[in-house]
Amino acid sequence: MIDFFGFTLEDANRVFAEILKKGQFAELYFQYTESISVVFEDDIIKSASRIQEGGVGVRVIEGETTGYSYCETFDIESIIKAGRFASAIASQKRIFPLPVNYTEVKGKNLYQTEVILDSFDLKKRIDILKSLTSFAYSYSDLIKKANARCSDYVSKVFIVNSKGEYGFDVRPFVSLSISTIAEKNGQREFGRDGFAKKGGFEFISDNLLKNLAKEASRKAILNLDAKPAPAGVMPVILTAGESGVLIHESVGHPLEADFIRKKSSAYTGRVGEMVASSLCTIVDDGTIPNNTGSINFDDELVETQKTVLIENGVLRAFMTDRLNADLLSIPYSGNGRRESYKSNPIPRMRVTYMDKGKDNPEDILKSVKKGVMCCSFAGGQVDISSGDFVFVPSESYYVENGKVQYPVKNLTLIGNGPDVLTKVDMVGHDLKFSSGNWVCGKGQSVPVGIGMPTIRISEITVGGMQV
Repeated sequence: MIDFFGFTLEDANRVFAEILKKGQFAELYFQYTESISVVFEDDIIKSASRIQEGGVGVRVIEGETTGYSYCETFDIESIIKAGRFASAIASQKRIFPLPVNYTEVKGKNLYQTEVILDSFDLKKRIDILKSLTSFAYSYSDLIKKANARCSDYVSKVFIVNSKGEYGFDVRPFVSLSISTIAEKNGQREFGRDGFAKKGGFEFISDNLLKNLAKEASRKAILNLDAKPAPAGVMPVILTAGESGVLIHESVGHPLEADFIRKKSSAYTGRVGEMVASSLCTIVDDGTIPNNTGSINFDDELVETQKTVLIENGVLRAFMTDRLNADLLSIPYSGNGRRESYKSNPIPRMRVTYMDKGKDNPEDILKSVKKGVMCCSFAGGQVDISSGDFVFVPSESYYVENGKVQYPVKNLTLIGNGPDVLTKVDMVGHDLKFSSGNWVCGKGQSVPVGIGMPTIRISEITVGGMQV
């Protein structure tokens, strides 16, 4: 018998019989999560928490209208009560035909865990954080403070819907982050680095801890000697990996189907049009093993896939959930995601990146007579409707005559996503995916992946100081 914490497919039919009405689609999203978080600050354990949480989200759709409710228990009467609230959107009373035979959606097998998270006790987690911060202090006497966090969870998910589909998934997650403060002559600068995987502690090694500590420390020390950034319109190099956040924010979000349906995206109605340089291929992929944004099937039982959004500059597809795909009459892409059972699924990115090109990264650097090179970003803002953005790099350099001259700070990149893509004139063959703790907002927080090869943008507005 198929069951999830005692709830069976027969119970699902009972719930659907109680709540479904003509023209409706219903879905039950069960989730049980155990999570542990340890924070190491000022050379002591600042906090340690273990949380067990579970519940059921009940969604009912009728046309463009969605009813949603949840309960923090797996009790069938509580689920029915939540379902009745969600189904109150319907005006007709005739019962919807119930599924006779259920089909399992198995999805892919993208995250096998070798070292079970529960097998690591609190002391082992604390030892990891102590080692991580110790490596930072040993990197340089200039590092005056190093704080670190270890977070991990296992989330068990069961989804069943009124179309007769069901599926189980076990989603492990482990992450580390470290922040450092470097000080010299009364000046202080901040650096950070992070790591996350869908998997277990088999990914944590001394070599990883050393690299995280080194990068966080290096970035902090680097900015101690950074000079004011130049200002003006100039070429910009984005290096491989972390720079993919610019694609995520300025291009990815406007290609999510809810913005397209509401006609609030700069890409609305432009499928088949040239929207970027022919060198640009933008992909959202949920099938990369152990990546934090990958998923065996999405939170609506749609199997994950690789979706080419922009191909050689031509807009091809959008990222969809069931609701928006049905209303737009376009294919499902497996991008229906939610933060937890308390949240309604919406179109969300998984692992979004620009695909590799043919240029040598060294040649890209040599091509710039005067400009900047950006390696990682601290944050930014994007207007979905226009595509206008402002991004703040956390590590960047002034480039002159094809050579890196010195690090710069207080720099901003100001532009427009669709416009910037048309100005990409060199794309490296060095595609790299970030290993950082990237979490996307949009009203709900979900882990995502980003990626980027080294690229050159022929011109973009750089905010800094006039030189």
